[in-house]
Amino acid sequence: MRHSRARRGSPAVFDFEGRGAEARDFLDTAYGTTLRLTGRLGTVRHHRADHGTFAFDHVTIDADFTFDAEPMPALVVVDVLRGDLEYTRGRSTDRTHDGDSVLAAGWDMPFRGRSEGYEIRTTSLTAPVLTAAVEDVDPDYPWQHITFSSYVPVSPAAGARWRATVDQLSATRFGPDSAMEREEASRLLGYTLLQTFPNNVVSEARRLVVGPESHETSPSLVRNAVRVIEAHAARDLGLVELAQECGVTSRTLQYAFRQHLGCTPSDYLRRVRLDLVRQALRDGSAQSVSDAAATFGFFNPGRLASDYRQVFDENPRQTLQRSAS
Repeated sequence: MRHSRARRGSPAVFDFEGRGAEARDFLDTAYGTTLRLTGRLGTVRHHRADHGTFAFDHVTIDADFTFDAEPMPALVVVDVLRGDLEYTRGRSTDRTHDGDSVLAAGWDMPFRGRSEGYEIRTTSLTAPVLTAAVEDVDPDYPWQHITFSSYVPVSPAAGARWRATVDQLSATRFGPDSAMEREEASRLLGYTLLQTFPNNVVSEARRLVVGPESHETSPSLVRNAVRVIEAHAARDLGLVELAQECGVTSRTLQYAFRQHLGCTPSDYLRRVRLDLVRQALRDGSAQSVSDAAATFGFFNPGRLASDYRQVFDENPRQTLQRSAS
């Protein structure tokens, strides 16, 4: 399983680029439902990495539009990379902008909304992925009974963890004989989704089944570690301390992250903290870049700016200025 350096920018090549009726028909086919897109719409660009039980899409639409869609055949999480987006499901409406994540659609979940143009990344998870994820939380719970009490992350750190996980897995280049790696990636995605968006399975579970480590590359070790990282996301948690929290050696933890996420635990934690800096700059909870940096344990301004630019294609100050405007 090979990895490229994870970032959130546009792909080099889009699979589809078109306008008007052609674009509307393409998106209906791509997402397996009737979206009923209306408005000027503009140019639509789409790229998909399909891994069978899960898929990552990158979509840009450059003009105003509305949608009134039928349920999709998969759970779909939207990470907004640019622009603003409104989703309504029943009586629940979520207004999101760049840097946010939202559980947009799924089984028995028609939805409607609007945007003035956006760039998004979507993660689609099929029923087998959700089944395995529910079994990880509560083996006796029927996955068909899952309900979500909110469609936005339970906390800023949970949202950051979701996006960091998708960053890494969407950059993965699975080889032709990588069925086991795809299965492990799907279980990690499903587990992370349940821990990100409030639902009855997690809230009613009597226990979290992590399971014993049968070998040092067990994906359950990674799932456990990213939960610890979420709990301590606001500080620069050291590798030794993280390994101790997980009950393994530092070398074992390093190897597991390399195997299943293509990065080190420190890289993953830094990605989560960078995301939290971005959220603080966007939502106004930090009045300056230095305030956000200090809150989340970045004490080298040059390193912060470099890492931030690599992931988000802009400097922290640019994010702050756009939020202020």
